[in-house]
Amino acid sequence: MTTVTVAGDAPAVPRPKKRTPLLPALIAGAVGFAAVAVPALIASSTPPPSSSPAFPTAVATYSWFVSHSDLDMPATMIYQNGIGVEFMDSPQAVALGVDGSTYRRLGAAEQRSVPTDQGDPAAMVLSADGTFAVIAGANGHGSVLVRSLVDGTDREVSIGVGRSAVPLSIASDGDHVLVLLGDGEMSRYTDPPFSGTLALLDLSSGDLLEYSLDAVTSAALAPDGSRVVAQASQGAVMMDAAGHSIRELPAELTGQAFGDDAWSPDGTRLVTLVHDPVWVEKPTGRTLTSSATLQISALSAGTTQMFALAGVEYAAALGWRDDDTVVLQTYAEDNSSEFRWVDADTGAAQTFATYESGFTSASIGSADLARDLIREWVVEDRPVDQGWTFGMIAGIAVGAATGLIVWVVTRRREG
Repeated sequence: MTTVTVAGDAPAVPRPKKRTPLLPALIAGAVGFAAVAVPALIASSTPPPSSSPAFPTAVATYSWFVSHSDLDMPATMIYQNGIGVEFMDSPQAVALGVDGSTYRRLGAAEQRSVPTDQGDPAAMVLSADGTFAVIAGANGHGSVLVRSLVDGTDREVSIGVGRSAVPLSIASDGDHVLVLLGDGEMSRYTDPPFSGTLALLDLSSGDLLEYSLDAVTSAALAPDGSRVVAQASQGAVMMDAAGHSIRELPAELTGQAFGDDAWSPDGTRLVTLVHDPVWVEKPTGRTLTSSATLQISALSAGTTQMFALAGVEYAAALGWRDDDTVVLQTYAEDNSSEFRWVDADTGAAQTFATYESGFTSASIGSADLARDLIREWVVEDRPVDQGWTFGMIAGIAVGAATGLIVWVVTRRREG
């Protein structure tokens, strides 16, 4: 018997399956992510060595990616970054570490903001040694918050149930802080500008000494904690820390805001700023602006020297490097800033650091310095460490892009 094989009945040869491009894409994405994120994580966990305490010649510009993690060291400066930011941006409370490189968000100050702050962080002052910040409770919190910048711990100090408080100035001993007290919401944006009852708060015992001055708007505590200057309804006054021996200050100081560190280290002089309205002719027409003048007042002599700041519309006195040198921050039209040493006897100025407003046009403000560290600063170029957040986001972006490219190329080759 003969068996006939029909060609059409031949068994089909199985075709090899196409390899899916997903696995190579995932591997490439993981490698891209690790290449970017791991170095950033390592850099943020091991800050570069510095001459401590350091201050950078260029303060880092506004960034969405500043980490909320703990600073883990004293701060040389705390400030608000993001004055004037617009849609999709928000003001930030930032602490700059004594290494001059490490920037971290102060979430506690952002969380204690009140509605009328328009998104700004709560007011805060930095201790003289930079180890902690005192943060306002300006919406009936009944307390101020003390945030350790070294270990990230918090503690609340009571000011009375339902009361509000804004910190103004802190003594070098770190135990006493001047606060403005009120019963309602307290914000710099209220109209007219908010005022309150001035009090001296003992951060260790919680004791609160309220002064008899009316409608205080600003005040500063001498570095040794022995005297207080304040702007009140009766004008600019000085008194001892117990609230006695009140006397009027020179008329030039009436109405001028006293910053946290208005006192010179030896307690003999005060620095304030005057901003006078000025009309300026521009191609678009007359524009109302201002001119800034630095005032140095000698308390014993009762005299005030005035130094016009050429070309400066607005400035802020941040403190003193020594008994003869003021630390000044000036602002430009594009919201960038310069940090200057100013000779308190001659008005001669030298720029030692800058801040660029960047594409967001953000401005830096409400800066407060660690008073006792300024004289030790080494001003130098410093790398910027804003934490692991940017590295993670950049790693995800690079990993996703790398994985997508490999996936597309693999599909085309095997198509």
